[in-house]
Amino acid sequence: MSFSVILKETVDRVDGAVSAMIIGADGMPVEEYASEKLINLEDLSAETSAIIKDIANAAETLGLGEAKEFSIISEKCGIIMRKINAEYYFALIIKPDGNYGKGRFVLKSTIPKIEKEF
Repeated sequence: MSFSVILKETVDRVDGAVSAMIIGADGMPVEEYASEKLINLEDLSAETSAIIKDIANAAETLGLGEAKEFSIISEKCGIIMRKINAEYYFALIIKPDGNYGKGRFVLKSTIPKIEKEF
């Protein structure tokens, strides 16, 4: 199954989800899908590398171990990012009134289906 199909299915399974993308830890986009663009996905991709580094450093400093998932919830949207492996992340963008709990669950269950592709 192609990444674009997986991204679309992920968005379709979560109430309020509007886009998803696979992003390299270096900030390079791999694939994206958007039924609606709440944010510029190219900008998200570009900012990802700094966010990943900051969160990894914070988790290490706090003695939490490896950070596997993080979220940014704002007035405009929520972004849930889940680690696929050391080099790639899956991002799901959800409207403010969307189902964030289901978004987290769907990401957690989708990652095992695609991680062998990396």
